[in-house]
Amino acid sequence: MGLRKIQFIIFILVPIINFGTNFFFPSAFSDDAKVLIQPAGYAFAIWGPIFLGMLIYSWFQLRPSRVESPQLKTATISGIAAGLASIAFVPISYTDIQWLSLINIIWHLIALIILFVALRKQIQLETDTKTSWFYIPSQIYLGWICAATAISVSLALTEIGFSPNIHTQVIFTVAIIGVLAALGVFMTKQKGLIIPIVFIWALIALIVENGQYALIKYASVVAIILLTLAVGYKLFKGQRLSY
Repeated sequence: MGLRKIQFIIFILVPIINFGTNFFFPSAFSDDAKVLIQPAGYAFAIWGPIFLGMLIYSWFQLRPSRVESPQLKTATISGIAAGLASIAFVPISYTDIQWLSLINIIWHLIALIILFVALRKQIQLETDTKTSWFYIPSQIYLGWICAATAISVSLALTEIGFSPNIHTQVIFTVAIIGVLAALGVFMTKQKGLIIPIVFIWALIALIVENGQYALIKYASVVAIILLTLAVGYKLFKGQRLSY
């Protein structure tokens, strides 16, 4: 319970620190290089639901009805790690050092993968049928960080001078879209239907931002259709959105 209280406090601080800096400092991202895998700016509004959702999730984990287990402890520790990564990202973003941002995103990614696996095991021990709904925010978080990893890798490569011609950049972006589509389908088989839905959100925003490139637009449309069919099939078979 002590760790879960720490987790709750951290996820109170996360939105305060992340959004609070906007009132005192200019955007840390306005002068970043543009990469083709980057979606339209409105897509990043998903951070609001993520932060609010993780606050609700961490509050839910404080309830005495939680079933104590090694999996719950692992989930709590990894949740704390993800929250600390989100807090650390704020000062890192103002350094404009993209490889530091990439390290932070990988830190996020590892923590959230561990969280996903731990919660998938923990849900089997829970007796409250509503528990799976409170685990949805962690999947939204993981899905968005997966997409953000692709953006961060591209920005880090740009920083070290990797600047191929536009045709190569388009091919690279299409390859990333293919990876996201494959990962999304894979996650539907791991009881993580929210993650491909987040990918669909990102891909729609990618079309809005870079739809003038035909290969990117059509690859995104195909990926969206594939992910929609994969999620729809699992829902039709009776699988829940979250675990």
